Amino acid sequence: MKYIRLLFYILFISKTIVTWGGENIGGLSFRAYEYSKDERTSFIIPSGNQGVRFKDYLSVSFDLKIREKGEHFGYVCRMIVDNRNSLNLILVNPVNEEPYLCLIKDQQYLGKIHSSATIDIHEWNRIKIELEYKDDTLYVRNNGSLISKEKVTAPDNHSVKVCFGANKLASYTTSDVAPIILKDVQIGLEPGSIKYEWSLEQAVSDTLLQDKFRQMTAFISNPEWIINSHIYWKHRKTLSFSSKTFPVPCEDQSACYFIAKDRIVKYDLIRSTTKEYVFSPLIDVNRITNQFLFVPLKDKGSQLVYYDFEKPDGENLSFFNFQTKSWSIPIQRKRQSSYTQHNRFFNSKDSSIVQILGYGFHLYTRELNRISLSGEVIKGELPDAITPRYLSAIGKTDSLVYIYGGLGNDLGKQEYGVVHYKDLYKLNLNDYSLEKKWAIPENLCDEVAASTLIIDEVEKGKHAKGLFFSSGRFLSSLVLKDLNLENGQETVLGDTIPYTFLDVNSHADLIYLASEKCYYAVTVHQVEGNNYEANIYSIASPVLPIQNITVQENRGTWWKLLFVCICVAGLGGIGWRLWNSRKHDKKEAISIPQQDICEKEEGVVSDINSEKEIPENDHLYSSFEAPVLNTTPGIYMLNGFQVINRDLKDITGKFTPIMRQLLSVIILYSNQNNKGISNIKLKELLWYDKSEESFSNNRSVNIRKIRLLLEEVGDTEISSANGYWYFLNKGHVYNDYTIANQLMQKMAPLDVVHKEDLEKLLSLASFGQLLPNMQFDWVDSFKADYSDSMIDLLSRLRDSKQFVGNDNLRIQISNCILRFDSLDEESVRVKCRALVDLKRMGMAYTAFDQFTKEYKLILNEDFKYSFEQFISEK
Repeated sequence: MKYIRLLFYILFISKTIVTWGGENIGGLSFRAYEYSKDERTSFIIPSGNQGVRFKDYLSVSFDLKIREKGEHFGYVCRMIVDNRNSLNLILVNPVNEEPYLCLIKDQQYLGKIHSSATIDIHEWNRIKIELEYKDDTLYVRNNGSLISKEKVTAPDNHSVKVCFGANKLASYTTSDVAPIILKDVQIGLEPGSIKYEWSLEQAVSDTLLQDKFRQMTAFISNPEWIINSHIYWKHRKTLSFSSKTFPVPCEDQSACYFIAKDRIVKYDLIRSTTKEYVFSPLIDVNRITNQFLFVPLKDKGSQLVYYDFEKPDGENLSFFNFQTKSWSIPIQRKRQSSYTQHNRFFNSKDSSIVQILGYGFHLYTRELNRISLSGEVIKGELPDAITPRYLSAIGKTDSLVYIYGGLGNDLGKQEYGVVHYKDLYKLNLNDYSLEKKWAIPENLCDEVAASTLIIDEVEKGKHAKGLFFSSGRFLSSLVLKDLNLENGQETVLGDTIPYTFLDVNSHADLIYLASEKCYYAVTVHQVEGNNYEANIYSIASPVLPIQNITVQENRGTWWKLLFVCICVAGLGGIGWRLWNSRKHDKKEAISIPQQDICEKEEGVVSDINSEKEIPENDHLYSSFEAPVLNTTPGIYMLNGFQVINRDLKDITGKFTPIMRQLLSVIILYSNQNNKGISNIKLKELLWYDKSEESFSNNRSVNIRKIRLLLEEVGDTEISSANGYWYFLNKGHVYNDYTIANQLMQKMAPLDVVHKEDLEKLLSLASFGQLLPNMQFDWVDSFKADYSDSMIDLLSRLRDSKQFVGNDNLRIQISNCILRFDSLDEESVRVKCRALVDLKRMGMAYTAFDQFTKEYKLILNEDFKYSFEQFISEK
């Protein structure tokens, strides 16, 4: 029997890990005592019953960080050697002492982990354990310092099981998991070399995780991937109120306050706790808007104040006293506010509360009103450079306020229509002068930003973060974007948050706590009756673009090749779009008799190639349901993936990215060929790097999860037959993509069009492209086919003489086409001509001006025609 010597060198080295914008990101966070035993994290090398085989040498190294929150006790790493000895790295927390790491061999305490410098266990440190077999003595060393030595015996060849966190191995079972974050695990079988490596940077959905060199598989269960906290919003709290409620952030207190008719609720963003302040008399919250703000008072800290520029002098301000739970002046109004969805801020330059923009009584405003804390009121307007609007967003620095976007029009009157602005202004807080930074041509998108922009502290004036949503949808969603303040370029960050938008009865806000390096999103909306619901979400900073985090760890070094392919495909896609936009410009109008579909009697259909009227065949239309802005249970795929359950709750957040892909690909292929997608194709598209066993396991787990969620939606299921997976809609669950396809297939070959079908088609087309946020090669062909089919059909309808004279309808059709192809010249021409015919010259010039700016931006060349030449061209 040979004797062995084991050398344990425990080396702590501060190490910079994978970064994004200078921030450390990545790692596997272990679920510890805050979870039940069955939910705690395990990471075991290798998977299965075997161990890592080695002869004379073994090294195990990893980056380790202890979370500050949680019980500071438990196993960090347990190494089971030859199935008879265990070497354990354990976190302990003695009474009246700071937590520390120590080594224990079997039942023998070997001592604390030390190094030449003070170690902060809550920061990243490198640990390296080396076992070397030469002599008949076991040496345990910590950073070169001898801790113990003993005589041992061992076989000629050895094996080791490396267990991080919990494990259920016979004789070595433990559920005492330390609150650790692990990264960059490496195993070497020769000095100075690495045989196996798991970076643990990217999240994976599999329980089996291959190493970087694809030579060994580790087992993982109940993982908490750090990178996910930078991609996915976490729901923190739901608060219910019996009246209309307004959110009021207070960053100084790391809190958000909610003001209802009879109480104020303080929500602590860090601790996720609440505190109530009930007051009287009641506030008539239905007649006010969010006119609350925290302002700094000398020697009193931040003070909550209600401001009202429509009240008599001396009654414009009311301060809340949290000790007496009362307002300094009762908050009462006789009519609705004229400034709903306005913007407000406190200007420390002149110690005044400033209110700008807003909407009320069918009027948009560009008012700029100020009031000092002593009650002096100054009313005025912003310069004419900015148009009247509401639903704008503002971002504040020490001396500037950035004003972004909104809804409104030049005249400020709602009856003249609404323009979705994507522009930026700088308001100087010293003299209230205004400068226009830029304006992006109207792209027919109904997206607006929530009220607050967070200006980047590092690059002030260059970038800002904001929450964006579709103002045209009832069941909308919020998405965080990075907004380039120099040119308006937007970058989508993270996933989405469900948002029920009821115009003046909904509020959304964004908060950033630098101390926590965390963004918080707050939403408030009306539910049943007069009840309101508030939801708070959080996401770690920096927030990452979700489309950039698609490469699984198991793919090893193939990510570089995949990245290049994606870039090439993206450039090809841009070229296709430009070529396609020119292609549609050359289409000839269909010469057909003049009719107006909107003037036809109900139940009559017009032949678009003749003046003959034929009766409607009711059975042709019975299978279609009109879209209702996502207020129907179903699976929505136009303008983004969204799932609504029977209770009209948005459950999109319950679908992981791979579940969204899987459900989408099955629905798309089921629509394409009526039989679904084969197992072979499914593996090729979503799990090409997996073994057959791993693929089968991943597919089964995710389909089971999807089936459970679809039970909440309606009578529908994912079924399989003859090796194909297909989507079966038994109970008429709404799917906008399926209905749009059915409508296009029915209308395209027929010389018949009906008012009801046209209304449905335009409603669906107004949502725009298919799955725009899903950026994968396999979905591109479906997107292109859908866009081409929709553009072809709408172009035919737009140019039909049947609709000559119905300018509003032709504008609507043109707007829909421009949702798919913003450079479609004929649609812009038709829209401008129709606006001229309607005597809306200002909007016609605006539409043309926006088109030429986008033309220049995309094609890098000036548009060669003037407005008059353009609309007169045949």
